[in-house]
Amino acid sequence: MKLVCCAVLLLVSCHWSCGDQEQTQHGSHHVQSDSHHFDGNGEHNAHFDHEAILGSKELEEEFDTLPPEEAKRRLSLLYKQMDVDGDTFVTEEELMKWVMESFKKLDAEDSLEEFEKQDKDKDGKLTWREFISEVYGYNSEDMEDYNKLTDDDLEDFNKVISEDQEKFKIADLNKDEALDEEEYRAFTHPYDYVHMHEIELTRAQKDYDKDGDGYISKLEYVKRDGEGDREMEIYEEEQFSSYDRDGDGKLDREEIVEWVLPSNREASLEEAQHLIQHADTNKDGKLSEEEMVDKHDEFVGSQATNYGGYLPKDEL
Repeated sequence: MKLVCCAVLLLVSCHWSCGDQEQTQHGSHHVQSDSHHFDGNGEHNAHFDHEAILGSKELEEEFDTLPPEEAKRRLSLLYKQMDVDGDTFVTEEELMKWVMESFKKLDAEDSLEEFEKQDKDKDGKLTWREFISEVYGYNSEDMEDYNKLTDDDLEDFNKVISEDQEKFKIADLNKDEALDEEEYRAFTHPYDYVHMHEIELTRAQKDYDKDGDGYISKLEYVKRDGEGDREMEIYEEEQFSSYDRDGDGKLDREEIVEWVLPSNREASLEEAQHLIQHADTNKDGKLSEEEMVDKHDEFVGSQATNYGGYLPKDEL
């Protein structure tokens, strides 16, 4: 029993530490774009900008090998795709929409990579058995046995499994007890899928609303586990205030939407503004083809956006 408990506690610890990181970054590319513009040493993170335009980490690596002139040529073709109205300028709105689409493609790329790892029999379907075996290292029979145990050490683990299983069922739209690639993406990136929103909101409220009054107070939000350093607390207090739109010192269900289900739009707008600021030499608030190509290193370095995803095959 002690060995089982230790193994379970390690899994719970891993799940929650990874979960907290995912909650903060939420998909790694959107939500908090400012945090990705700079690395740990305060240096500008060009890779984030390139991926925000590329829509693919794989393509970002591929275009690292291109000579500048080839990168410029391809970026020029992409510019024409960004210029939706064909007025020979890319506006902030057009660039924002392009980045939003790139973020979605990055989510899909990440999700597909994980799906392929977990789909052990390669049948294009991920069952609950496959999921828990890959993620938690146990089969469904083990889970049933663990759920019968009453040891306090297993409480958090059972909660995690139960929540994941419920979320899995909701993502399974056709109710065939398995997730295809699209359903799995809804499972891993619920903010992009309306039918997943309710369970995410309920899950967050249940985790944080300790007194059960239907609201999340600042104390519940900032000190949910009773621990944490002061620097983190200050950051969380600032975050809480930004979500608390009516300033009543608590978050209702409507106010936690921005936190639990952040929109790509705000992060995409910030990224578009960031790129325009660095390339708009005549400061007219929009980009000409010449301005973008001249600053190709800001957009793609020696690489271009999701080239294969946006352009006809005969232009590759």
